[in-house]
Amino acid sequence: MAFQGIPVLNYHAIDNNMSEVSSRNVSVSLTSFKEHMAWLSQEGYRSVTPAELQALLLHKKQPAGKCVLLTFDDGYLSLYQHALEIMSGYGFTATLFLTTEYIGRAYDQDDFYFVKHDRQLNWDELKALVAAGWSIQSHGNAHVKMNGLDQETLKREVTLSKNLIEQNLGTSVYEFAFPYGLYNNMVINELKAAGYKFAYSVHSGKISTSSKKFHLPRIEINNMDNMDSFKIKVATGYTSPSHARKAKLRDIAFANPALKDLIEKWTHKMGYGNR
Repeated sequence: MAFQGIPVLNYHAIDNNMSEVSSRNVSVSLTSFKEHMAWLSQEGYRSVTPAELQALLLHKKQPAGKCVLLTFDDGYLSLYQHALEIMSGYGFTATLFLTTEYIGRAYDQDDFYFVKHDRQLNWDELKALVAAGWSIQSHGNAHVKMNGLDQETLKREVTLSKNLIEQNLGTSVYEFAFPYGLYNNMVINELKAAGYKFAYSVHSGKISTSSKKFHLPRIEINNMDNMDSFKIKVATGYTSPSHARKAKLRDIAFANPALKDLIEKWTHKMGYGNR
């Protein structure tokens, strides 16, 4: 069978309190997460390793079998409390894109909050994830919108987070996920200068041999998904055929980061917003 690409699923928090799940769109319920992992296993998916992903993107070497890349953003305690055990039961591992300024405590940003019983993972908990085969990569230091930063602040964001993870966990950091999915050409240039090899957006689609290494696609999974929509996202990389058509046009337009910046400047000026 021809290579169909790798779906990269983007989770955030997992919560067993349904009222809190509904108040925070990036959460998924514990029940839903268990169903997702069970279905992936039943369908014969395995979690792709970082080495296999590098082989695909750098050397066009396609992984064997049905693969999925499971990713989490930020670093919620619920990953240690819930996701680790559930995923380990199916032999799955994940990549966590970690924000480093809030290790062991809650965020203090108005637009990015933890529910009352939640916090970010501490270094000991992160070491347990690494020991279980997880890859810990960078989501920046302070979870800020990267495309609005001056160059000095941007450099600090991408280098400090990388250094903190490598120093505290003894692992290599070479991947980055843009907070809020926002980036521009200067962000990509700073990532390259800091030694990153890959970066992930929130653009939909699947990773393939033709994917651009510094705006790789990811498929957000949130509390609006039921099992039907989850299956469609895994199978196609998109929510619907119309979404796929729009996304592919965007990918063509955004293939050149400098052109992307010009398009976003124009749409912002015209009142259409960006991203």
